[in-house]
Amino acid sequence: MIDIIIVFSYLLLLLIIGIVKRTTGGNFKSFSRITKGVKGNHLFLVATIFASSIGGGTTFGISEKAFSETIANSYGLIIAMPIDILIAIYIVPKLIQHYGSETIGDIMSSYYGSPGRYIGGVSAILVSIGLLAAQISVSGRIFEYILQVDYVLGVTLSYGIVVIYTTIGGLQSVLFTNLIQFFAMIVAIPIITIFGLYQIGLDKFISSVPLDKVSFSDNQDLLGITISAALGFSVINLLPTFIQRALINKDSKTTTNAILIKTGVYVIFLIFVTINGLIAYIQYPDIKASLALPYLIDHIIPVGVQGIVVVGLLAAVMSTADSDLNITSVTIVKDIMNPLFAVKNQNSMLMLARIMNVLIGSIAIVIALCFSKVVDLVIFVVGFWSPIVLVPMIFGLFGIIIGKRDFIISCTTGAITFVIWQLYFEKYFYLKGVFVGTISHLLIFLAFYFVKRINYKTH
Repeated sequence: MIDIIIVFSYLLLLLIIGIVKRTTGGNFKSFSRITKGVKGNHLFLVATIFASSIGGGTTFGISEKAFSETIANSYGLIIAMPIDILIAIYIVPKLIQHYGSETIGDIMSSYYGSPGRYIGGVSAILVSIGLLAAQISVSGRIFEYILQVDYVLGVTLSYGIVVIYTTIGGLQSVLFTNLIQFFAMIVAIPIITIFGLYQIGLDKFISSVPLDKVSFSDNQDLLGITISAALGFSVINLLPTFIQRALINKDSKTTTNAILIKTGVYVIFLIFVTINGLIAYIQYPDIKASLALPYLIDHIIPVGVQGIVVVGLLAAVMSTADSDLNITSVTIVKDIMNPLFAVKNQNSMLMLARIMNVLIGSIAIVIALCFSKVVDLVIFVVGFWSPIVLVPMIFGLFGIIIGKRDFIISCTTGAITFVIWQLYFEKYFYLKGVFVGTISHLLIFLAFYFVKRINYKTH
């Protein structure tokens, strides 16, 4: 009972903070931007960038993979970390030229006009709804298997609170709740590891970890799977929520430093998450993989402390869910409804954004039921982002642009390649569809660009 009280007290705290720290102004611009108290604060930037990048795919998904398969995904994420550092150093200063942009469509339209806005907007909506679905799926597991609360009720309570404060407060509320969620996460996940290692014993844990899960020399497939994971994760960057955070501050150095700090914290966090999956495997090897972390928490964490741990897990999924909700509702209004139906009135746009917040979750819940593994869902949905938007956006930041028709063709090629590879070839090869789709887009984009350069020189 005490654990349930702790969890619901936390949810109530989020609701209060979200409402108290809500945006002021009463229009769409205030809903989609930061109005006070965050822009120059390093802690807020680190917390919100970290919180928006950590979700069920990391806390549950990586543990689940370590339990049921190998730690290849953990290796892959660590190997891909230099990409985050490169983004912080080279991409963020270029992104700042779009300071004041509210959506991905705002950025892409500056390079490719209306096609850029529609393609960028639709892609951002699809990936954000998919990521939201992943968080809803994990949230339901937390309530059902740890707190013994009905799945539907748990999802309704947690998601309902997210909807309330994101609908009322917009991005401002999301960032203030991210700060609370950040501290909850970095406390909770190590607690699971500490209790697990204490129960097993560090020496026994080390000797009990199956070598085929962690050792390249003992598992011939591990290297290939790791490289595949690293390549896949290397193109799962610059997601809409990250770009939204990167544009909070005009000073690129502040944002760059915040990303570098976040990356360091993430590596440590990832190690704890991976160990938790291995602990679950050693202690309870016969349970269902998707229940590995909930089962572990239910059996090794004492009453009272369990509530704190659940708070941290909910923080991980809700911090990503509120970010995706906000970016999706803002994008639908700004990049789809506004240009199609000429909705210009700020108050009308605000009302539409709030309505979208409520409707989006229903779609996300249906999607969540179609996947059994969270990491697979996350990797699948980013296929509607990286193979479509990543290449032209990055090149656009550096002034490399192709024609609008060529842009549409290259985006379509990336999307089709991803879908075909995902459906027919991924099961036979190590490479992920998201990586193959992105590379195919890159090749087509470069081909169009160099043909354009050659034609320009010959004329």
